[in-house]
Amino acid sequence: MNTLLEDLRYAFRSLGKSPGFAAVAVLTLALGIGANSAIFSVVHNVLLQPLAYADPDRLVRVFHDAPEDGFAVTRGAFSPPDFEDLQRGNSAFAGLAAYYFIPGQSETSLLGGEAPQELDTAFVSAGFFPLLGVAPELGRTPGAEENVAGADNVVVLSHGLWQGRFGADPRIVGKTVSLDGDAFTIIGVMPAEFDFPSREAAMWVPLSLIGEDDIPRRRDLRWLDVVGRLAPGMTPESADAAADTVVQRLAREYPDSNEGWNGVTVQSLKASLVGDVRPALLVLLGAVALVLLIACANLANLLLARGSARAREFAIRTALGADRGRIVRQLLTESLVLALLGGALGLGLAYAGLDTLVALSADTIPRPDQVDLDLRVVAFALAASILTGVLFGLAPSLAASKPDLQDSLGEGGRSSSAGRRSRDMRGALVIAQTALAVVLLVGAGLLIRSFWNLTHVDPGFTGENVLSVSISTPSEVIFDDDRRSAYRREILSRVENLPGVIAVGGSKTVPLHGGGEGYAFTVPGRAEPVAPESGVLIVTPGYFRALGIPLLQGRDFSHADETAGAPVLVVNEAFARTYLPGRNPLGETLRLGETELRIVGLVGDVRNDGIAREAAPAVYAPAFLLPRSSMKLFIRTAADPLQVASAVRETIWDINPNQPVSNITTMQQVVSETVTRPRFFTLLLGGFAGLAMVLAALGVYGVIAYAVSRRTYEIGIRMALGARAGSVLRMTIAQGVAPALAGLVLGLAAAFLLSRVLSTLLYGVGAADPATFGGVALLLVSVALLAGWLPASRAARVNPASALRQE
Repeated sequence: MNTLLEDLRYAFRSLGKSPGFAAVAVLTLALGIGANSAIFSVVHNVLLQPLAYADPDRLVRVFHDAPEDGFAVTRGAFSPPDFEDLQRGNSAFAGLAAYYFIPGQSETSLLGGEAPQELDTAFVSAGFFPLLGVAPELGRTPGAEENVAGADNVVVLSHGLWQGRFGADPRIVGKTVSLDGDAFTIIGVMPAEFDFPSREAAMWVPLSLIGEDDIPRRRDLRWLDVVGRLAPGMTPESADAAADTVVQRLAREYPDSNEGWNGVTVQSLKASLVGDVRPALLVLLGAVALVLLIACANLANLLLARGSARAREFAIRTALGADRGRIVRQLLTESLVLALLGGALGLGLAYAGLDTLVALSADTIPRPDQVDLDLRVVAFALAASILTGVLFGLAPSLAASKPDLQDSLGEGGRSSSAGRRSRDMRGALVIAQTALAVVLLVGAGLLIRSFWNLTHVDPGFTGENVLSVSISTPSEVIFDDDRRSAYRREILSRVENLPGVIAVGGSKTVPLHGGGEGYAFTVPGRAEPVAPESGVLIVTPGYFRALGIPLLQGRDFSHADETAGAPVLVVNEAFARTYLPGRNPLGETLRLGETELRIVGLVGDVRNDGIAREAAPAVYAPAFLLPRSSMKLFIRTAADPLQVASAVRETIWDINPNQPVSNITTMQQVVSETVTRPRFFTLLLGGFAGLAMVLAALGVYGVIAYAVSRRTYEIGIRMALGARAGSVLRMTIAQGVAPALAGLVLGLAAAFLLSRVLSTLLYGVGAADPATFGGVALLLVSVALLAGWLPASRAARVNPASALRQE
């Protein structure tokens, strides 16, 4: 212990004599360890922490596999009849529950208070909460007897809604609230950490509240998500096989609605929640690990240079009887002190930046509110610091602890063998740094190109100067088709007459967010019904004009169609190409069940299911044919659409003061939000790659600067003998930049192999994109030349007489 304390005192005293060296080393490590700690905290909470449910490893999501010919609109959902049959006919699960939740679509109007409020609501089946094994913070959850029409006016509040709207009233249970104009009893409040199926869910109500008028409970309409708990002894794979037998039987019994729907996919609940965030987070974790390696290589280079400069000191200590182990231990102590100081500062940087990191994520990562620097993250940072100090301090310590006494104790000691031995090691470290930086830069370059492609995709509509507003039909008119139609017509007409408004249209869904309903049509010339991949989109007259969707042939819907009850449809180009090739779609008749519907218009393709997905076949149906309770208004204006937002809200409230008006945003913001996740990961990886490039450049600079300082006498002799400044400059740059060029070659080869990991995150660019690889090579060569030129230019200005006098 006394020896350790002595080593520590000597380490701090020695580092205090070189504050510049110590500051650079600590800051370099702090950046690397801080970045690793911040990303590890995200990975730990998102990927490693178990879900906060009872026995979470047995919780699964159950997906109904769509036929291979494309029913992407369903995304693995079940129809209510199919779900009930699966419940009855399968023993692989200890329990199954269904729910319906789509942010912005499954909404409920909370009335009362200063203004009506539209809230994202999860509609859940009986047994939903007991299956997850989460108890409410207050009150209770609905029983099976309350998931029946007529007895289902009960609601469970989220913790956030309870605190925000109701002031965390401890006596809230038993009180009533007005939802969609009906009285509901508050029976419970969930804990803050409960956020299933989404942290956007403000409350949970019985699934039975969704009536036929909202979404028909037909076997061919699949809109229920299913969560299950595995029976003892079952695995997702065995449950998958058992559930397959049920849906295969249903496909045989109900061929009209279920043909092709003969498979089930069972996935762990955690994996389904993490989704495609997992590969992106692992890529980021790998990226920050590379940044830390580059920072460590810089530390090793600094320690090598410092060891060479102290060769005379070590030689004297050796001559006085100090053994090599004692010197190595002392140098390792200094390295560990630097690493621990860097780790402590890095934790501070991670703590300071974690809120910013979570804010930048904009909800692209699951459970962001649970991301924190807990004891596990602190332990990770401590372990990284110790490992860094030992591994990257050992080689410089061994090199410095074996000086050549004759060279080191000679006058000046400028050509000690320790310095010569460390020269090759410093070059190898520069090669490694550069190679790692190239890998990161290539990854960042690919993501940047992919993000550029996404942001320049034509979505099929014009979002400039368009306001989006959500409304829902009040309960007093929802069951009366005539009153509902008149109510919506009045809203559309009054809003369209506002100053600055050019056009107004409505839809059940928002472009780029899916939500089309999965109806199947009989198409002329085809024996089997077809379900367009983007489904049926329910819209009002004026929708296409308001969003700037081009009308290519025929006409839009009109209020006259509604008055006459005309069974008309509009289809997009993808539908015409896929199902009516070589034919004029206008006038063609599609059959939906027993109803014949005539195509009256052809519009351009819209990427309804996401900016990264090609436009798929879609059918547009007028809202009066398929009435739904919720609607989005799209309002095209002559100027900034947010300027009319207040007037739109007041106009709607003038018609009905209890009408909630929510989700007021611009369509440009809607488009921007679709690339939030790629923007976040691109920004982070780009930042790490930039940091890696700076560290690698510092490595090149340090090697050449050190070489110049050690070879001043040699350079002076060369210039005294007639060497030109230009030749000295070229020689110095070439000797210093050569390791960087070798690292560039190795890095490009490694990047070519590793970039395949990014393939699932890329859009419109290949993992081996030549332009990206070429651009990175050019950038690294330029940076290395600049980093080498700065110290080399000083060498070219050496005064021969001064250099010779120094020796």
